[in-house]
Amino acid sequence: MKQIFVSCESYDAERVERLCRDSDVQGIVLGDLFCQKRMFPRAAADLVLLMNRVLSSEKTAVYQAPLYVTCRNWDEVVAILDLMDSFAKPSYVIVQDFGTAEWIAKTYKNLRLVWGQLGRVRELRYSEDFLVFLNEKGFFGMETSDPDLARRLRRHALVPFACSAVLQYQTLGRICYVKYQLGACDKKACTTGCYSMRAEDEPFEMTVDGYMLGEKYKAISDETLEKLCEGGECYLIKRGE
Repeated sequence: MKQIFVSCESYDAERVERLCRDSDVQGIVLGDLFCQKRMFPRAAADLVLLMNRVLSSEKTAVYQAPLYVTCRNWDEVVAILDLMDSFAKPSYVIVQDFGTAEWIAKTYKNLRLVWGQLGRVRELRYSEDFLVFLNEKGFFGMETSDPDLARRLRRHALVPFACSAVLQYQTLGRICYVKYQLGACDKKACTTGCYSMRAEDEPFEMTVDGYMLGEKYKAISDETLEKLCEGGECYLIKRGE
């Protein structure tokens, strides 16, 4: 069974109302990975108001937790989680770190955990032990754009959240430390190998030490999406502008 969840680049009240009236949409994903000011006109205030609107509707609410959950944004994250749980209906939280996941699992009854596509921890392929671990930690599902991984997830009683687009980015690694020490990025002075690792012709945005300066999403083909949704329950996260 395929359910369609929509994840947009930005939201306002009018867009959320349209999605709440759309019979083809089963769920709405709210929350920016990096800063709520990018997604909502009034930042976190709109996130609370629009999340409340989705929760009050017949749609399923999905919260994309920040990439970095720290003391800086902890109160904001908790406020959203408290609001979602207070409606006493199943809702979903996409997370990228196990500290936040464990706290949610032991604190809230109505929130289901989804392991996010940025929770890769530099692994190119997820092992069977990792999928067992997700199951043991109480995860409901996992984001993926890989049909083979979707099949493996189902074998471990995890539901694939099929992404219609995958986040693409490039990192500068530790080049900035060379600049801090020497006042300039001198390729000859850099011994970490980061320069040789840079794919300068790739159309990716850049990050510095994990802080993303921008992002691009690579669309998944319709054929791949069909394969992702074959064989059982699947939530399709369609990315909108």
